[in-house]
Amino acid sequence: MNTIRIYRDDQYASSCDTEVTSVQIKDGFDLIACRESVFYPEGGGQPSDIGTISLGDKLYEISHASDESIDSDVWHLSNAPAGTFKAGDKVTLAIDYDYRFRNMQRHLGEHMLSGTMDTLFEGVNKGFHIGEDYVTIDIDLGGRMLTEDELDLVERTVNEAIWADLPVTVEWFDTYEDSLARPVRKRVPHDGKVSVVTVGDFDDPYDCIACCGVHPARSSEVGLLSIYKCETNKGMNRIFFDCGATAFDRLKKDFCILKDIAAAYSCSSADVPSRMVAEAEANAGIRDRLSAMTDYVKAIEKELILKEVKESGSSVHRYQSDILSLDDMLKLGFDVIHEIPELLLIMLRPDENSCVLLSSREDAKCGLLVKENAPSLGGRGGGRDDNARAMFQSEEQLNAFTGRLLELCNISQ
Repeated sequence: MNTIRIYRDDQYASSCDTEVTSVQIKDGFDLIACRESVFYPEGGGQPSDIGTISLGDKLYEISHASDESIDSDVWHLSNAPAGTFKAGDKVTLAIDYDYRFRNMQRHLGEHMLSGTMDTLFEGVNKGFHIGEDYVTIDIDLGGRMLTEDELDLVERTVNEAIWADLPVTVEWFDTYEDSLARPVRKRVPHDGKVSVVTVGDFDDPYDCIACCGVHPARSSEVGLLSIYKCETNKGMNRIFFDCGATAFDRLKKDFCILKDIAAAYSCSSADVPSRMVAEAEANAGIRDRLSAMTDYVKAIEKELILKEVKESGSSVHRYQSDILSLDDMLKLGFDVIHEIPELLLIMLRPDENSCVLLSSREDAKCGLLVKENAPSLGGRGGGRDDNARAMFQSEEQLNAFTGRLLELCNISQ
């Protein structure tokens, strides 16, 4: 006799006393089938239940439940070492009910969201996944993407149906043809028994779909449905959402973030968008002015470097800046060695403990200089013959590295 699935008659049952009927071994642990089970096996887009199995005073975890068909045994993967259980053992199965109810809320929410998409836009659900942090569905609208106003309409419509406290009925039919007695939204033929979930009245349901999952008895138990975002995926609308307490916690967290942003701007939550636009415009102007000033500084610094190199007659020059970024210094360096190809230019940014070497001389081998000298002084980096970068944990290490380079080049500091 195959496992009696208690959750089909009572989706709120959280435990049962039962008897082990068969045991297999998987990866060194007992895989257990029982006469009865409250565990829902993974299927229909809904994750399996998790929980425990107790044998006498010993308690073991169940991390996954599975089956081969809707009428086969339910197998419970335990963390019990192989050989712990045997057929005939009297055990107690218990699910993590909070986890089960959360998935029940999410699964029914997915039904109602998909049904709303079908009713309002003739959208077809082509994919459904329950994740840890959110649920996704892929809605096919023939290549069209939903607008924000349409998403708002869908979200409002679904929640009004949730709050209407509609009945949720699960019926089993012997054949797929028999199930067509109900106005199922998505007609997918199956061999053998078919389970149909109806939300609302049979004569005029809010939604009706074939599904073998576990759902609450009333729509109000979903609590609420919140759509987080919608993005394109293979020409379809991938909608990210969640339900119940999980959605509430996410909304509460987002509201707290909005409240903190409003406080930072010294404005109301409603005024945050306009304040952010104004700040973005101001920042764009600041970036433009900063870019112009940076170009001005680089031009002046270039002339100073060229002047100092010309006066010293040295083939190695050490340059330091606390103003220019490393990237700006790199650009400045290329401008300088374009003018003096034979120069080895050592550019330092002490506050970032970084050094950039630039040279167009073939024998300079900047990358090799870094590779052979930086590690022994606590640094790291690398590069090409014409330019390289070395990074250190302290300014002392940086200065020691540049001192060694000058010694190698027979230049006094």
